[in-house]
Amino acid sequence: MKKRTSYTTTKMSVQILTYAALILFLLISILPIYWMWQASLAPRFDLIRDPFSFPGRLTFENLQQAWLTGRMGDYFFNSVFVAIVRVSGVLFLSCLAGYAFGKLKFAFRDIIFRFMLFGMMIPISAMIIPIYYNISRMGLINNRFGIILPYFGLSMPFATFMMRSFFRDLPTELMDASRVDGCNEFSTFFRVMLPLVMPAVTSLLVFEFMWSWNDFFLPMMIIYRDSIRTLPLGLMYFSGKYTANYSLLAAGVTICSLPIIVIYTIFQRKFVEGLTSGAVKG
Repeated sequence: MKKRTSYTTTKMSVQILTYAALILFLLISILPIYWMWQASLAPRFDLIRDPFSFPGRLTFENLQQAWLTGRMGDYFFNSVFVAIVRVSGVLFLSCLAGYAFGKLKFAFRDIIFRFMLFGMMIPISAMIIPIYYNISRMGLINNRFGIILPYFGLSMPFATFMMRSFFRDLPTELMDASRVDGCNEFSTFFRVMLPLVMPAVTSLLVFEFMWSWNDFFLPMMIIYRDSIRTLPLGLMYFSGKYTANYSLLAAGVTICSLPIIVIYTIFQRKFVEGLTSGAVKG
């Protein structure tokens, strides 16, 4: 009886310590987000007086001023445009490539796939000079497509690798059955195989949107005109204009972070499912 009681006590203590550690890490994780949001809603002088206290009153003036005066609205539109075109293109191409490498048989398939994976090993900083010269020759400097087109190539190795692994897990018998029913290769892909890997597509969508939205290095090299800057790039110049006004800075960062939170919240279930489960459940 004593041993059983001791075991129960030890188990409960371990659980308490585990939950305490998890709660501590949760508080550490959300503290910067909390401070950023409360700073964006606090009057400027309240923030200067005590940066970490809850403001006496909440105001949306900082967000409004950041949106209008700081031109965050223009930057927001540019980021949305770049993200939609980039994510749509990468998803479409990677699904086709993943299906081809995972299910179709053609000459040098594995060699081509391995060669494509080399793109995952080369950092963008090592390719930025040739990318810049190619974009310049195409006349896409200070053009939104100048920061979209390179990522069709830069994002494809990881995206193709991810989609190929999911397509490979699908039963080949599904393809044979669809062909017997009269489907051609494209009908088999779009009507039969693609719906089964939608959790993976959703996970890739969240990844690509996050990377596109937070991208700073390539836009900094390609975009010089203020009217077509994306949010992260515009935020850098925004901080230079309002260095002393931390409420406006916090408002700008809040505007920049909200779309990622919204996208992840919308696709959270499919995103987790795509990361933790296979393409077909037995």
